Amino acid sequence: VYSMKKFTVLKRILLLLFFTVVTGIHVFGQFSLSGEVRPRIEYLHGYSTLTGKNTDPAGFASQRTRLNFNFSKDRIKLGISLQDVTLWGNQPQLFSTSNTVSFHQAWGQYYLTKSISMKLGRQELVYDDQRIFGNSNWTQQGRTHDLVLFKYEGMFLLDIGVAYNQSERRLNGSYYDVYNNYKMMQFLWFNTKIIDDLKLSLLFLNNGYQYDYTKLVDDQIVDDTKNIFNQTFGGRLQYTNNKWMFHGAGYYTVGKDTADRDLSAYYVGLGVNRQFSDGLDVGIGWELLSGTSQKDKLNNPDGYKNHSFNPFYTTSHKFNGFMDYFNTDGNWGNSVGLNDIFAMVQYAKKAFEINLTGHFFWAAAPVLKQNSDNTTADSFLGAELDLTVSYKLSASSNFTLGYSQMLGTETLQILKRGDYKACNNWAYVMFTFKPVFLK
Repeated sequence: VYSMKKFTVLKRILLLLFFTVVTGIHVFGQFSLSGEVRPRIEYLHGYSTLTGKNTDPAGFASQRTRLNFNFSKDRIKLGISLQDVTLWGNQPQLFSTSNTVSFHQAWGQYYLTKSISMKLGRQELVYDDQRIFGNSNWTQQGRTHDLVLFKYEGMFLLDIGVAYNQSERRLNGSYYDVYNNYKMMQFLWFNTKIIDDLKLSLLFLNNGYQYDYTKLVDDQIVDDTKNIFNQTFGGRLQYTNNKWMFHGAGYYTVGKDTADRDLSAYYVGLGVNRQFSDGLDVGIGWELLSGTSQKDKLNNPDGYKNHSFNPFYTTSHKFNGFMDYFNTDGNWGNSVGLNDIFAMVQYAKKAFEINLTGHFFWAAAPVLKQNSDNTTADSFLGAELDLTVSYKLSASSNFTLGYSQMLGTETLQILKRGDYKACNNWAYVMFTFKPVFLK
């Protein structure tokens, strides 16, 4: 009953907001109302992990639905994005209520001067190539943060973000029980032009987590908590000259991981792209995410140092293959790391675009052979091919078709289980409708 009342009140608020803004837009300022409907149908037979030879494929359809409000007047900006993420068929055709609508974004921004502003609320954080901070747009739900963001946009760009999370209102203490999420976070991002064609970005990120543990007090085992922290710092360079683009990035992380283990890890990325006048674009690159040796874990399970690099709030699907075998958000965190050499060919003409990307993967740290505590396996993990075709149906809609094939190795099977000799592939069809209703 409570959910039904809450959903009814939400609908009434939205209707009131809509009609108020439409009838008084000349009074209130600049306003836009837009939407997004994005259904995606997927076929999976070895997506994110190796399948078995006799395992049946899976398939499902998911959908993102968003309603976006944006408003600005004088020194004020406001952004609200309502979102509903559903799996087709996960509720009966005749249902009394649905309580899946949430706020993807809800923020307000105040400009103290033309260059300095403060942005508060739930918001996406997207910086540089999204390797550390991204909105994870491929996932239907996307990624947002609840924080205060101080922004300077003048001779250079400077963002300072501060977040402090709680799972519920408390009168005493600050226990936080949202799994695998930071309790507090601060970052500083700086971006400037060194010369006209050369851009530099610098990033400092401090993550704070709550660590639960037990201790002995007067011969009694007592539950306790403490806050642990890690720091990531580094930067990215991008040089653009005519139709060439060169980029390089490096980051280093120190401190403690979420298990209160010593952490020392690094990332290096390099790439070059070349655009041609006939719509052809080619590129090559390399990424290294440091990893932790399986030997170290086996020989010193309680005291080994974590060398696995975590890009934290990245847009994972954009990197290291579309099949998400090496997604640090889930199935590849605290692992043996990754070396990824990749090449891309893309052709675009009018409404049509096709992209073919190939990846070759190696483990960055030693992998032990099956049932061995000393002998290491070959570091080559396999290759992946990603084909994407898209067609723009109209100014506000497009169609995307994708197919990916993983050609794994025995070493990948050691890490992922399944069968590397099976046909491991994945395909999807996606439609995106993003109309602007009012502006």
